[in-house]
Amino acid sequence: MNYSIGQKVETEERRRLMGEEFQGRDGSKVALWFVLKVQPMKEFEVEMWLGQQEGVLEAWLPTNKAWRNQARGHRRKVQYRQKIAPGYVFACVERRIAWDLLQRRSNGKVLGVVGYNGRPLPVPEEQMRAMKKLPKIVQKIYAEAQSVKLVRPGDKARILDDGPMCDWVVDVTEVNGGIAKILVPLLGEREAQISMEQLERIQE
Repeated sequence: MNYSIGQKVETEERRRLMGEEFQGRDGSKVALWFVLKVQPMKEFEVEMWLGQQEGVLEAWLPTNKAWRNQARGHRRKVQYRQKIAPGYVFACVERRIAWDLLQRRSNGKVLGVVGYNGRPLPVPEEQMRAMKKLPKIVQKIYAEAQSVKLVRPGDKARILDDGPMCDWVVDVTEVNGGIAKILVPLLGEREAQISMEQLERIQE
């Protein structure tokens, strides 16, 4: 870049992150969504960090609720936020952004903004509405899959536990409030109570 004598140049520290407002065709103020490319495994950090930046109305990382086994051999499952689009975070802004400055302020966590020919492209409103519905759609599919595994009276189930009854196959006789009654074969078919989270339905 060439400069002329006497030209005032803003230093990096004095540059503003946000510029002029976005305006619609009728001149009214509008907010636009952009997609940021971020470092792998840094999506949650970037989502939180963006939400604290001046001029960012909303930061959104598409996720759905999922379950996974605990580490270190535990058989119980814990809930977590599963990323639907790893490596990307959405940002809603109402002003033009100095994307290069945002990238540097993120300490390398933000890799860039999705665009075309070097020009950031906003996500069309109708596509953004569809994206916002995606977590609910994924969650519905997951819930339907989980319902197939739901333990009911009369089912056979496998015990998911770290104790001596781990992997035992038992008959479920009653289910009430997250607690299941089971028949334990090695105890002379005696009934015992166990959390439903520790049972896995055996599909016949």
